[in-house]
Amino acid sequence: MNTGKHVIFLGAGASKGSGYPLANKLRLLISSRKNWEEALRDYAKQHNRMPETFVDMGLPFWDKHAQALTLFRNGGFATLDEFSLLAGQQFQNEINGLRSLVRAALGLFNPEDHFEDSEYYAFIQALFKEDLISLREDISVLTYNYDPYLEFLLHRALVHRTQIRGTGQPAYLIEKEDYAHKENYSKALGAVTSGFDASNDRRWLEEDKIQPRFCLLKLHGSICREVDTVAGYKTLFEDDPLKRAQSLFGRLACSDTPLVLFPWEMMTKQGFVGKGRDSTLFQFFGGSVYELFRGIWERAKREVESAHKISFVGLSMHQFLSDGLGYLFEGKKDKVEVCLVNPENAPFDRIRSETHWNNLPNSPAKKLSQILGIVAPGMRWSGYGVPRKREDGEITLVKDFEAFIKTQMNTSEV
Repeated sequence: MNTGKHVIFLGAGASKGSGYPLANKLRLLISSRKNWEEALRDYAKQHNRMPETFVDMGLPFWDKHAQALTLFRNGGFATLDEFSLLAGQQFQNEINGLRSLVRAALGLFNPEDHFEDSEYYAFIQALFKEDLISLREDISVLTYNYDPYLEFLLHRALVHRTQIRGTGQPAYLIEKEDYAHKENYSKALGAVTSGFDASNDRRWLEEDKIQPRFCLLKLHGSICREVDTVAGYKTLFEDDPLKRAQSLFGRLACSDTPLVLFPWEMMTKQGFVGKGRDSTLFQFFGGSVYELFRGIWERAKREVESAHKISFVGLSMHQFLSDGLGYLFEGKKDKVEVCLVNPENAPFDRIRSETHWNNLPNSPAKKLSQILGIVAPGMRWSGYGVPRKREDGEITLVKDFEAFIKTQMNTSEV
């Protein structure tokens, strides 16, 4: 049944304003020892520290993964996705090492140092209802991003807003006998972190079966959990630069594999990967992680089924996403408003038909329409869902994340 959900897909472009490197920049950063050293020196300079302190830790860490990085670079791969797909199980240890390197590359730089540049602050403000404490039931966020900044901000905001409303303590501590309140709070923390919070309470994954609820779903995993032996929220967003580097480059960082998952490790043409330890990947993470991710994808599918508006923000619609999108959109037949947020969206002039995205074969909107035609052949889509507004040829086009937050997340339009 259509419950009027606005489902928002987030890609790496949504984290660009927070300072995280996009795919090509990340590739160049980790594949070049010289670039890696320069980044470490810049990091030290930003924090008024001696460069050698970080170089002496960071370069040996890079060197431990030199063999895999040489294969990656010499193979001329454009992304880690390409390399890991071709490498397969015979290079599983090298691939796991690259997961750790991705964690270090994304986790070393703290976006809180320049929080004013991130669109995520305005985004989470738009996710709360008018009572300032409840999250909107009409929105769900499905993110492919490995960085944990959005869920950290949401988790922190929910905790602090609960404290502010109370007496300086979370509500469930104020009323110790109010078990329902405690359970609701626990489920809310799980829903804003995709179950990567400390409680391991997964009841939130089934809440939508009773009534619409907000959720943030990490489709391809994350470089950390809230409480993590290598890269917890405190380490990444609160600890000083030296402690962060020591944790990300330390001995444990080489043996503890982060939950950074590649598309085919999650989804095949037949659906979600095999049960529990039948999947080679989940031998490294344990059966409970399998159950979590299976629940995440099943919830994501239900969210897409209930959507009357679907937005794609900063997402490169590359071929590796096709199987996953095919699963999520399978059977989707009702009409939805589709919104695309991309700085490459060309201005549309109704008087000049040649400016329409459908006449621009390399435009992001054209690419999106082609993929939707494959993964959701029975779905019909349109542009602006609000009367009297022009339609950009069945897709609402928005230039950037900031404009999307201002124009597409108003409660009167979803």
